[in-house]
Amino acid sequence: MEGIAVNQRLNGCLSALAGLLLAMAGPSWAEERRIEEIVVTAEKRQSTVSDTSISITAFGEDMIEDLGLQGPDELVNFIPATTRDAFDIRIRGVGRNFRALGGDPGVATYYNGIYSEDFGIAATENGLYDVERIEVLRGPQGTLYGRNSIGGALNYITKKPTQEFEAELRAVSGSLDSREYYGILSGPIIKDKLAVRLNAVMRDRDGSQDGINGTEDIDSINDENFSIALNWNISDNWDMNLRWNDRKSDRRVGQSVVVDEGALGMRGVRNSNNYARGVRAATADTAGAMMFTSPGGAVAYGQLNRPGVDSSPSANPNGAFGNAGLRLDRDLKDLDGDVATDNGNNEQFLQNGIQFDLSWDINDTTSLKYMLGWSDFDYTFDIDLDAANSAFTQPRQTVLEAVETHSHELQLLWQLGDKLEMTSGLYYFESNRLQNYAFRDLESQGRNVDATTYGNMAGFLPFLPGLSATHTRRGATPVGTSTYGIWEGDPTGAFYEYWNKTRTEASAVYTQGTYTFNEQWALTVGLRWAEDKKEAFEDRTGRFELDVDGFGPSLAGAFDAGAGFAGASQFFGLTPLALANIFAGNAAASFNPADPITPTCGLSDPKCASPLWLTGLPLSFADRAQAEDEWSDTNFRVNLDYTPNDDVLVYFGVTTGYRSGGYSLGIGDSRGPGAFGGIEPLTYDQEEVMAYELGYKGLHLDGKLQLNASLYRYDYDDYQDRVEIYNEASQSSQDQVRNAGSAENQGFEIEVLWYPTESLTIGGNASWTETEYNDDIIILEDDNPAYPDNLFFGDVSLAQNLKGNSFKRIPETKYTLWGSYSWRFDAGSLIVGASYAYTGEYYSSGIERSLDEVPERERTDVSLTWRDSSERWTARAFVDNVFDERYTRGIGTATASGDWMQTAEILYPRYYGLDVTYRWGEGF
Repeated sequence: MEGIAVNQRLNGCLSALAGLLLAMAGPSWAEERRIEEIVVTAEKRQSTVSDTSISITAFGEDMIEDLGLQGPDELVNFIPATTRDAFDIRIRGVGRNFRALGGDPGVATYYNGIYSEDFGIAATENGLYDVERIEVLRGPQGTLYGRNSIGGALNYITKKPTQEFEAELRAVSGSLDSREYYGILSGPIIKDKLAVRLNAVMRDRDGSQDGINGTEDIDSINDENFSIALNWNISDNWDMNLRWNDRKSDRRVGQSVVVDEGALGMRGVRNSNNYARGVRAATADTAGAMMFTSPGGAVAYGQLNRPGVDSSPSANPNGAFGNAGLRLDRDLKDLDGDVATDNGNNEQFLQNGIQFDLSWDINDTTSLKYMLGWSDFDYTFDIDLDAANSAFTQPRQTVLEAVETHSHELQLLWQLGDKLEMTSGLYYFESNRLQNYAFRDLESQGRNVDATTYGNMAGFLPFLPGLSATHTRRGATPVGTSTYGIWEGDPTGAFYEYWNKTRTEASAVYTQGTYTFNEQWALTVGLRWAEDKKEAFEDRTGRFELDVDGFGPSLAGAFDAGAGFAGASQFFGLTPLALANIFAGNAAASFNPADPITPTCGLSDPKCASPLWLTGLPLSFADRAQAEDEWSDTNFRVNLDYTPNDDVLVYFGVTTGYRSGGYSLGIGDSRGPGAFGGIEPLTYDQEEVMAYELGYKGLHLDGKLQLNASLYRYDYDDYQDRVEIYNEASQSSQDQVRNAGSAENQGFEIEVLWYPTESLTIGGNASWTETEYNDDIIILEDDNPAYPDNLFFGDVSLAQNLKGNSFKRIPETKYTLWGSYSWRFDAGSLIVGASYAYTGEYYSSGIERSLDEVPERERTDVSLTWRDSSERWTARAFVDNVFDERYTRGIGTATASGDWMQTAEILYPRYYGLDVTYRWGEGF
């Protein structure tokens, strides 16, 4: 009933918006007004959207300006079957299910035709200012695009220099103390020969997430970019374009909010009273025991772990311990976004890019084009992990990254007779990426920074085979091996750190031809061979605590002798971990079975020379691994076009796509035995898809109504996914990237643009998407707070089969409606615009459970724009997210080591402002 009510409310909003726009329209029709098609280069040749027999959404500069599009969150609302993650985009359910180094995105991003590995750079440059158009291609694009594009492609095309002088200044002021300045200067250096375009942008905006407990606001914008573009008309048949940009961003990065945490029965509040995470086994008659029921119906009882007594799933203490004033953000349909941090959240990057092309029109039927791309990207990232502004613990995730890429592409456009058009190409791409990734904590009573004092436990160290008497650090072990030693501290507080290096080489040869039989029928056939070579190097180090159960008998005997009578360790509830803490001098025996040890330092002491061991014996580890591999595939496209008249296109196509295999560096269980002994990074296989699409594109009502629709189906082999693979032998999980066998994806999309009257414009799109895993893939559900997996060891009901479930993060239903109405006066025009976007619910995990269900969301934007009659002045007042509804686009749940913390990525709040532009030059 709730779903029916929500749909009725959404339909009511749509009807009201459409009714308002129609009521404003009046009865008159605009005889002279027709839809102007956007010219695109989706198939490497200039054509309109309606003439291109693939699913494509194009945004021209007017639409980008009228809708106020400034980034990917706004953009995806206007693209059918499309959502985004923090760093990537998904089209028709195809995206990237993990961010580890060594993999490829599912949707390729191009900037002026040059491939970029990082969607976020192109998607945010200049706030989409001075962009001529954005082309969004849905479906595999294997036969004309050099780089893998298994799910689709986005191409951002910036404006080129003009042969007439023009200039523009733009300023935006709004909420969150927004201050944004934009400027353009374009014109000829040598008339009709050489032209230049300069672009400068500075964006500054305060944080959209309020800090609590005295912490700073986060999710700010501080972005500067400068670019210069040249167009050189060398001769009648030679033309050159060059663009270079220099960008700097330095902002307080936002983070997910805490929705809930703790085991079932303790959820609903931040867990600030428990020093150690996790639960231990108990009996039904144990005071304060919590009851848990597994999916198979088994019942178990548990109690909170006692610090230093019961082995905790985390060697670090609970970050919220002793931190008053923390709260949860529990309503996923109305998040407030307030967060507590350690005032260190930061994201910085420096980026330089070059896009170059040189075209030679050999004759009337043949042209050759060379394209060069280069990019340099330096990235720094530092974010709070426990959502608590505590001096007691400060766990953080840090990233340092340097990336350099370059590519070369040679395209030949040629024609044989009047009926056959061909496009052929050679492509090469190289990427070199260095990354330092770490989890650090400079506090936590100094356990990560300081050397461990082993006390009497030092006598047991020689019994550990292969243990080094010194700290094993980075570079301490030969490639392909792993070592461990004592812990002597890390000055940066790193308890897990790795240095990764990847090198990717991609080569491709492609050709595609279209044969036109007559005015109505045409056949397109394309072929592409691609090869990807990857090298991976991983150098890891860190701190871990070794389970001391193996020392149990020796420790117990030694303690019993010291206590003066046998059995004291059992009688007083002294576990092997408690005994280890006593022997090391971290605690003293209290001889109280309910609380058998007393810590040497108070649990809330910020510093401690001998902090409690929470899991076992602290040790250091280091391992190094490297490998190289290659993958290749041949893709094809066959497409039949039927054009009954100049305004209608019907097409049917069969296309194959390919995403290379790779590595998942940094993911915990992604190393294994190498072919020649030792350890090496594990690979996963390439992913392949066969896509079928039936499409319709038509202009109707004398060019006033445009209707595009498509029906598609994808069949996948070796779908790539990151999952917790269930190991039946050990009743445990392995965090790995795997190929999930076969999967399928099918759906329907429709896009409409309508000019009912001279002044009214209505547009919209809708999509329905259904995805499914077809093969068995068994995972361990180890992150469910309703049944801690350590209490149900051996219970096979915790193993979940993803077969029949949907893909991650793609809604079944999604639709958008937008419109505008303009009044024309002698002095200018006034335009009112509005848009409404609805995204249905979906799951953040391959398991379809309420714990990971992202609720449906909606967003309404409105604007009022004034343009003077000369179009020199434009002023736009806007309100984005009018009703200030803050939803989530993704949910994550930690395992017991993170106290089952559930977090939500939060979308932007209401944002309003005034956007003013002044233009001058020969065209005005």
